[in-house]
Amino acid sequence: MSKPWPPAAAALILLAVTGGCNPRPHRLSSFEASATPSAAGNPVPPLRIIGRGTAHHPVRIVEQEGNRKLYQLLAASYDSRSSASVTQATFHDARVTFYARNGQTLLARAPIATVDDRREQVNLSGGVHGKSSSGQTLTCDRLTYDRKTGLLHGEGNVRITGAQGGSQTTLTGNSFDSDVTLTQMRMR
Repeated sequence: MSKPWPPAAAALILLAVTGGCNPRPHRLSSFEASATPSAAGNPVPPLRIIGRGTAHHPVRIVEQEGNRKLYQLLAASYDSRSSASVTQATFHDARVTFYARNGQTLLARAPIATVDDRREQVNLSGGVHGKSSSGQTLTCDRLTYDRKTGLLHGEGNVRITGAQGGSQTTLTGNSFDSDVTLTQMRMR
């Protein structure tokens, strides 16, 4: 499922393609001419977009389903590649807030996050640290959020700490599956 272009990106592409306010007809550059499929059916090369945020205005992606926010991703920078049917973006120094249906959240931080539209997943890697709105903490090597199911899967050096029954509990394992609230969990 491909996502619509952000308005600013769409405007820049439109200006680049139409030549801005220039009323002259657009002529194909040598790059555009070579990127156009030939009669032999050579594919158009993928589009690559690189961007950087600032301390006050990080790169921001929000994924919604109807009026419900599923996650918000903030990052220092990104590198996106897309073709006719697939878009994959890599984000650096990422902070992702996952939203549960009941309003609880999980804020996860990682050096790298990828958004894979085809698989409908957000993958965090390089050492993930998270904290739920109910106070539980999470660390693992890799964390995957599946948009279709709304579930998390974590792998590598998993450690989840939180209060349970009036005392502090720490769970450890190689992997886990859970909802975003970290309450319906299976640890392995």
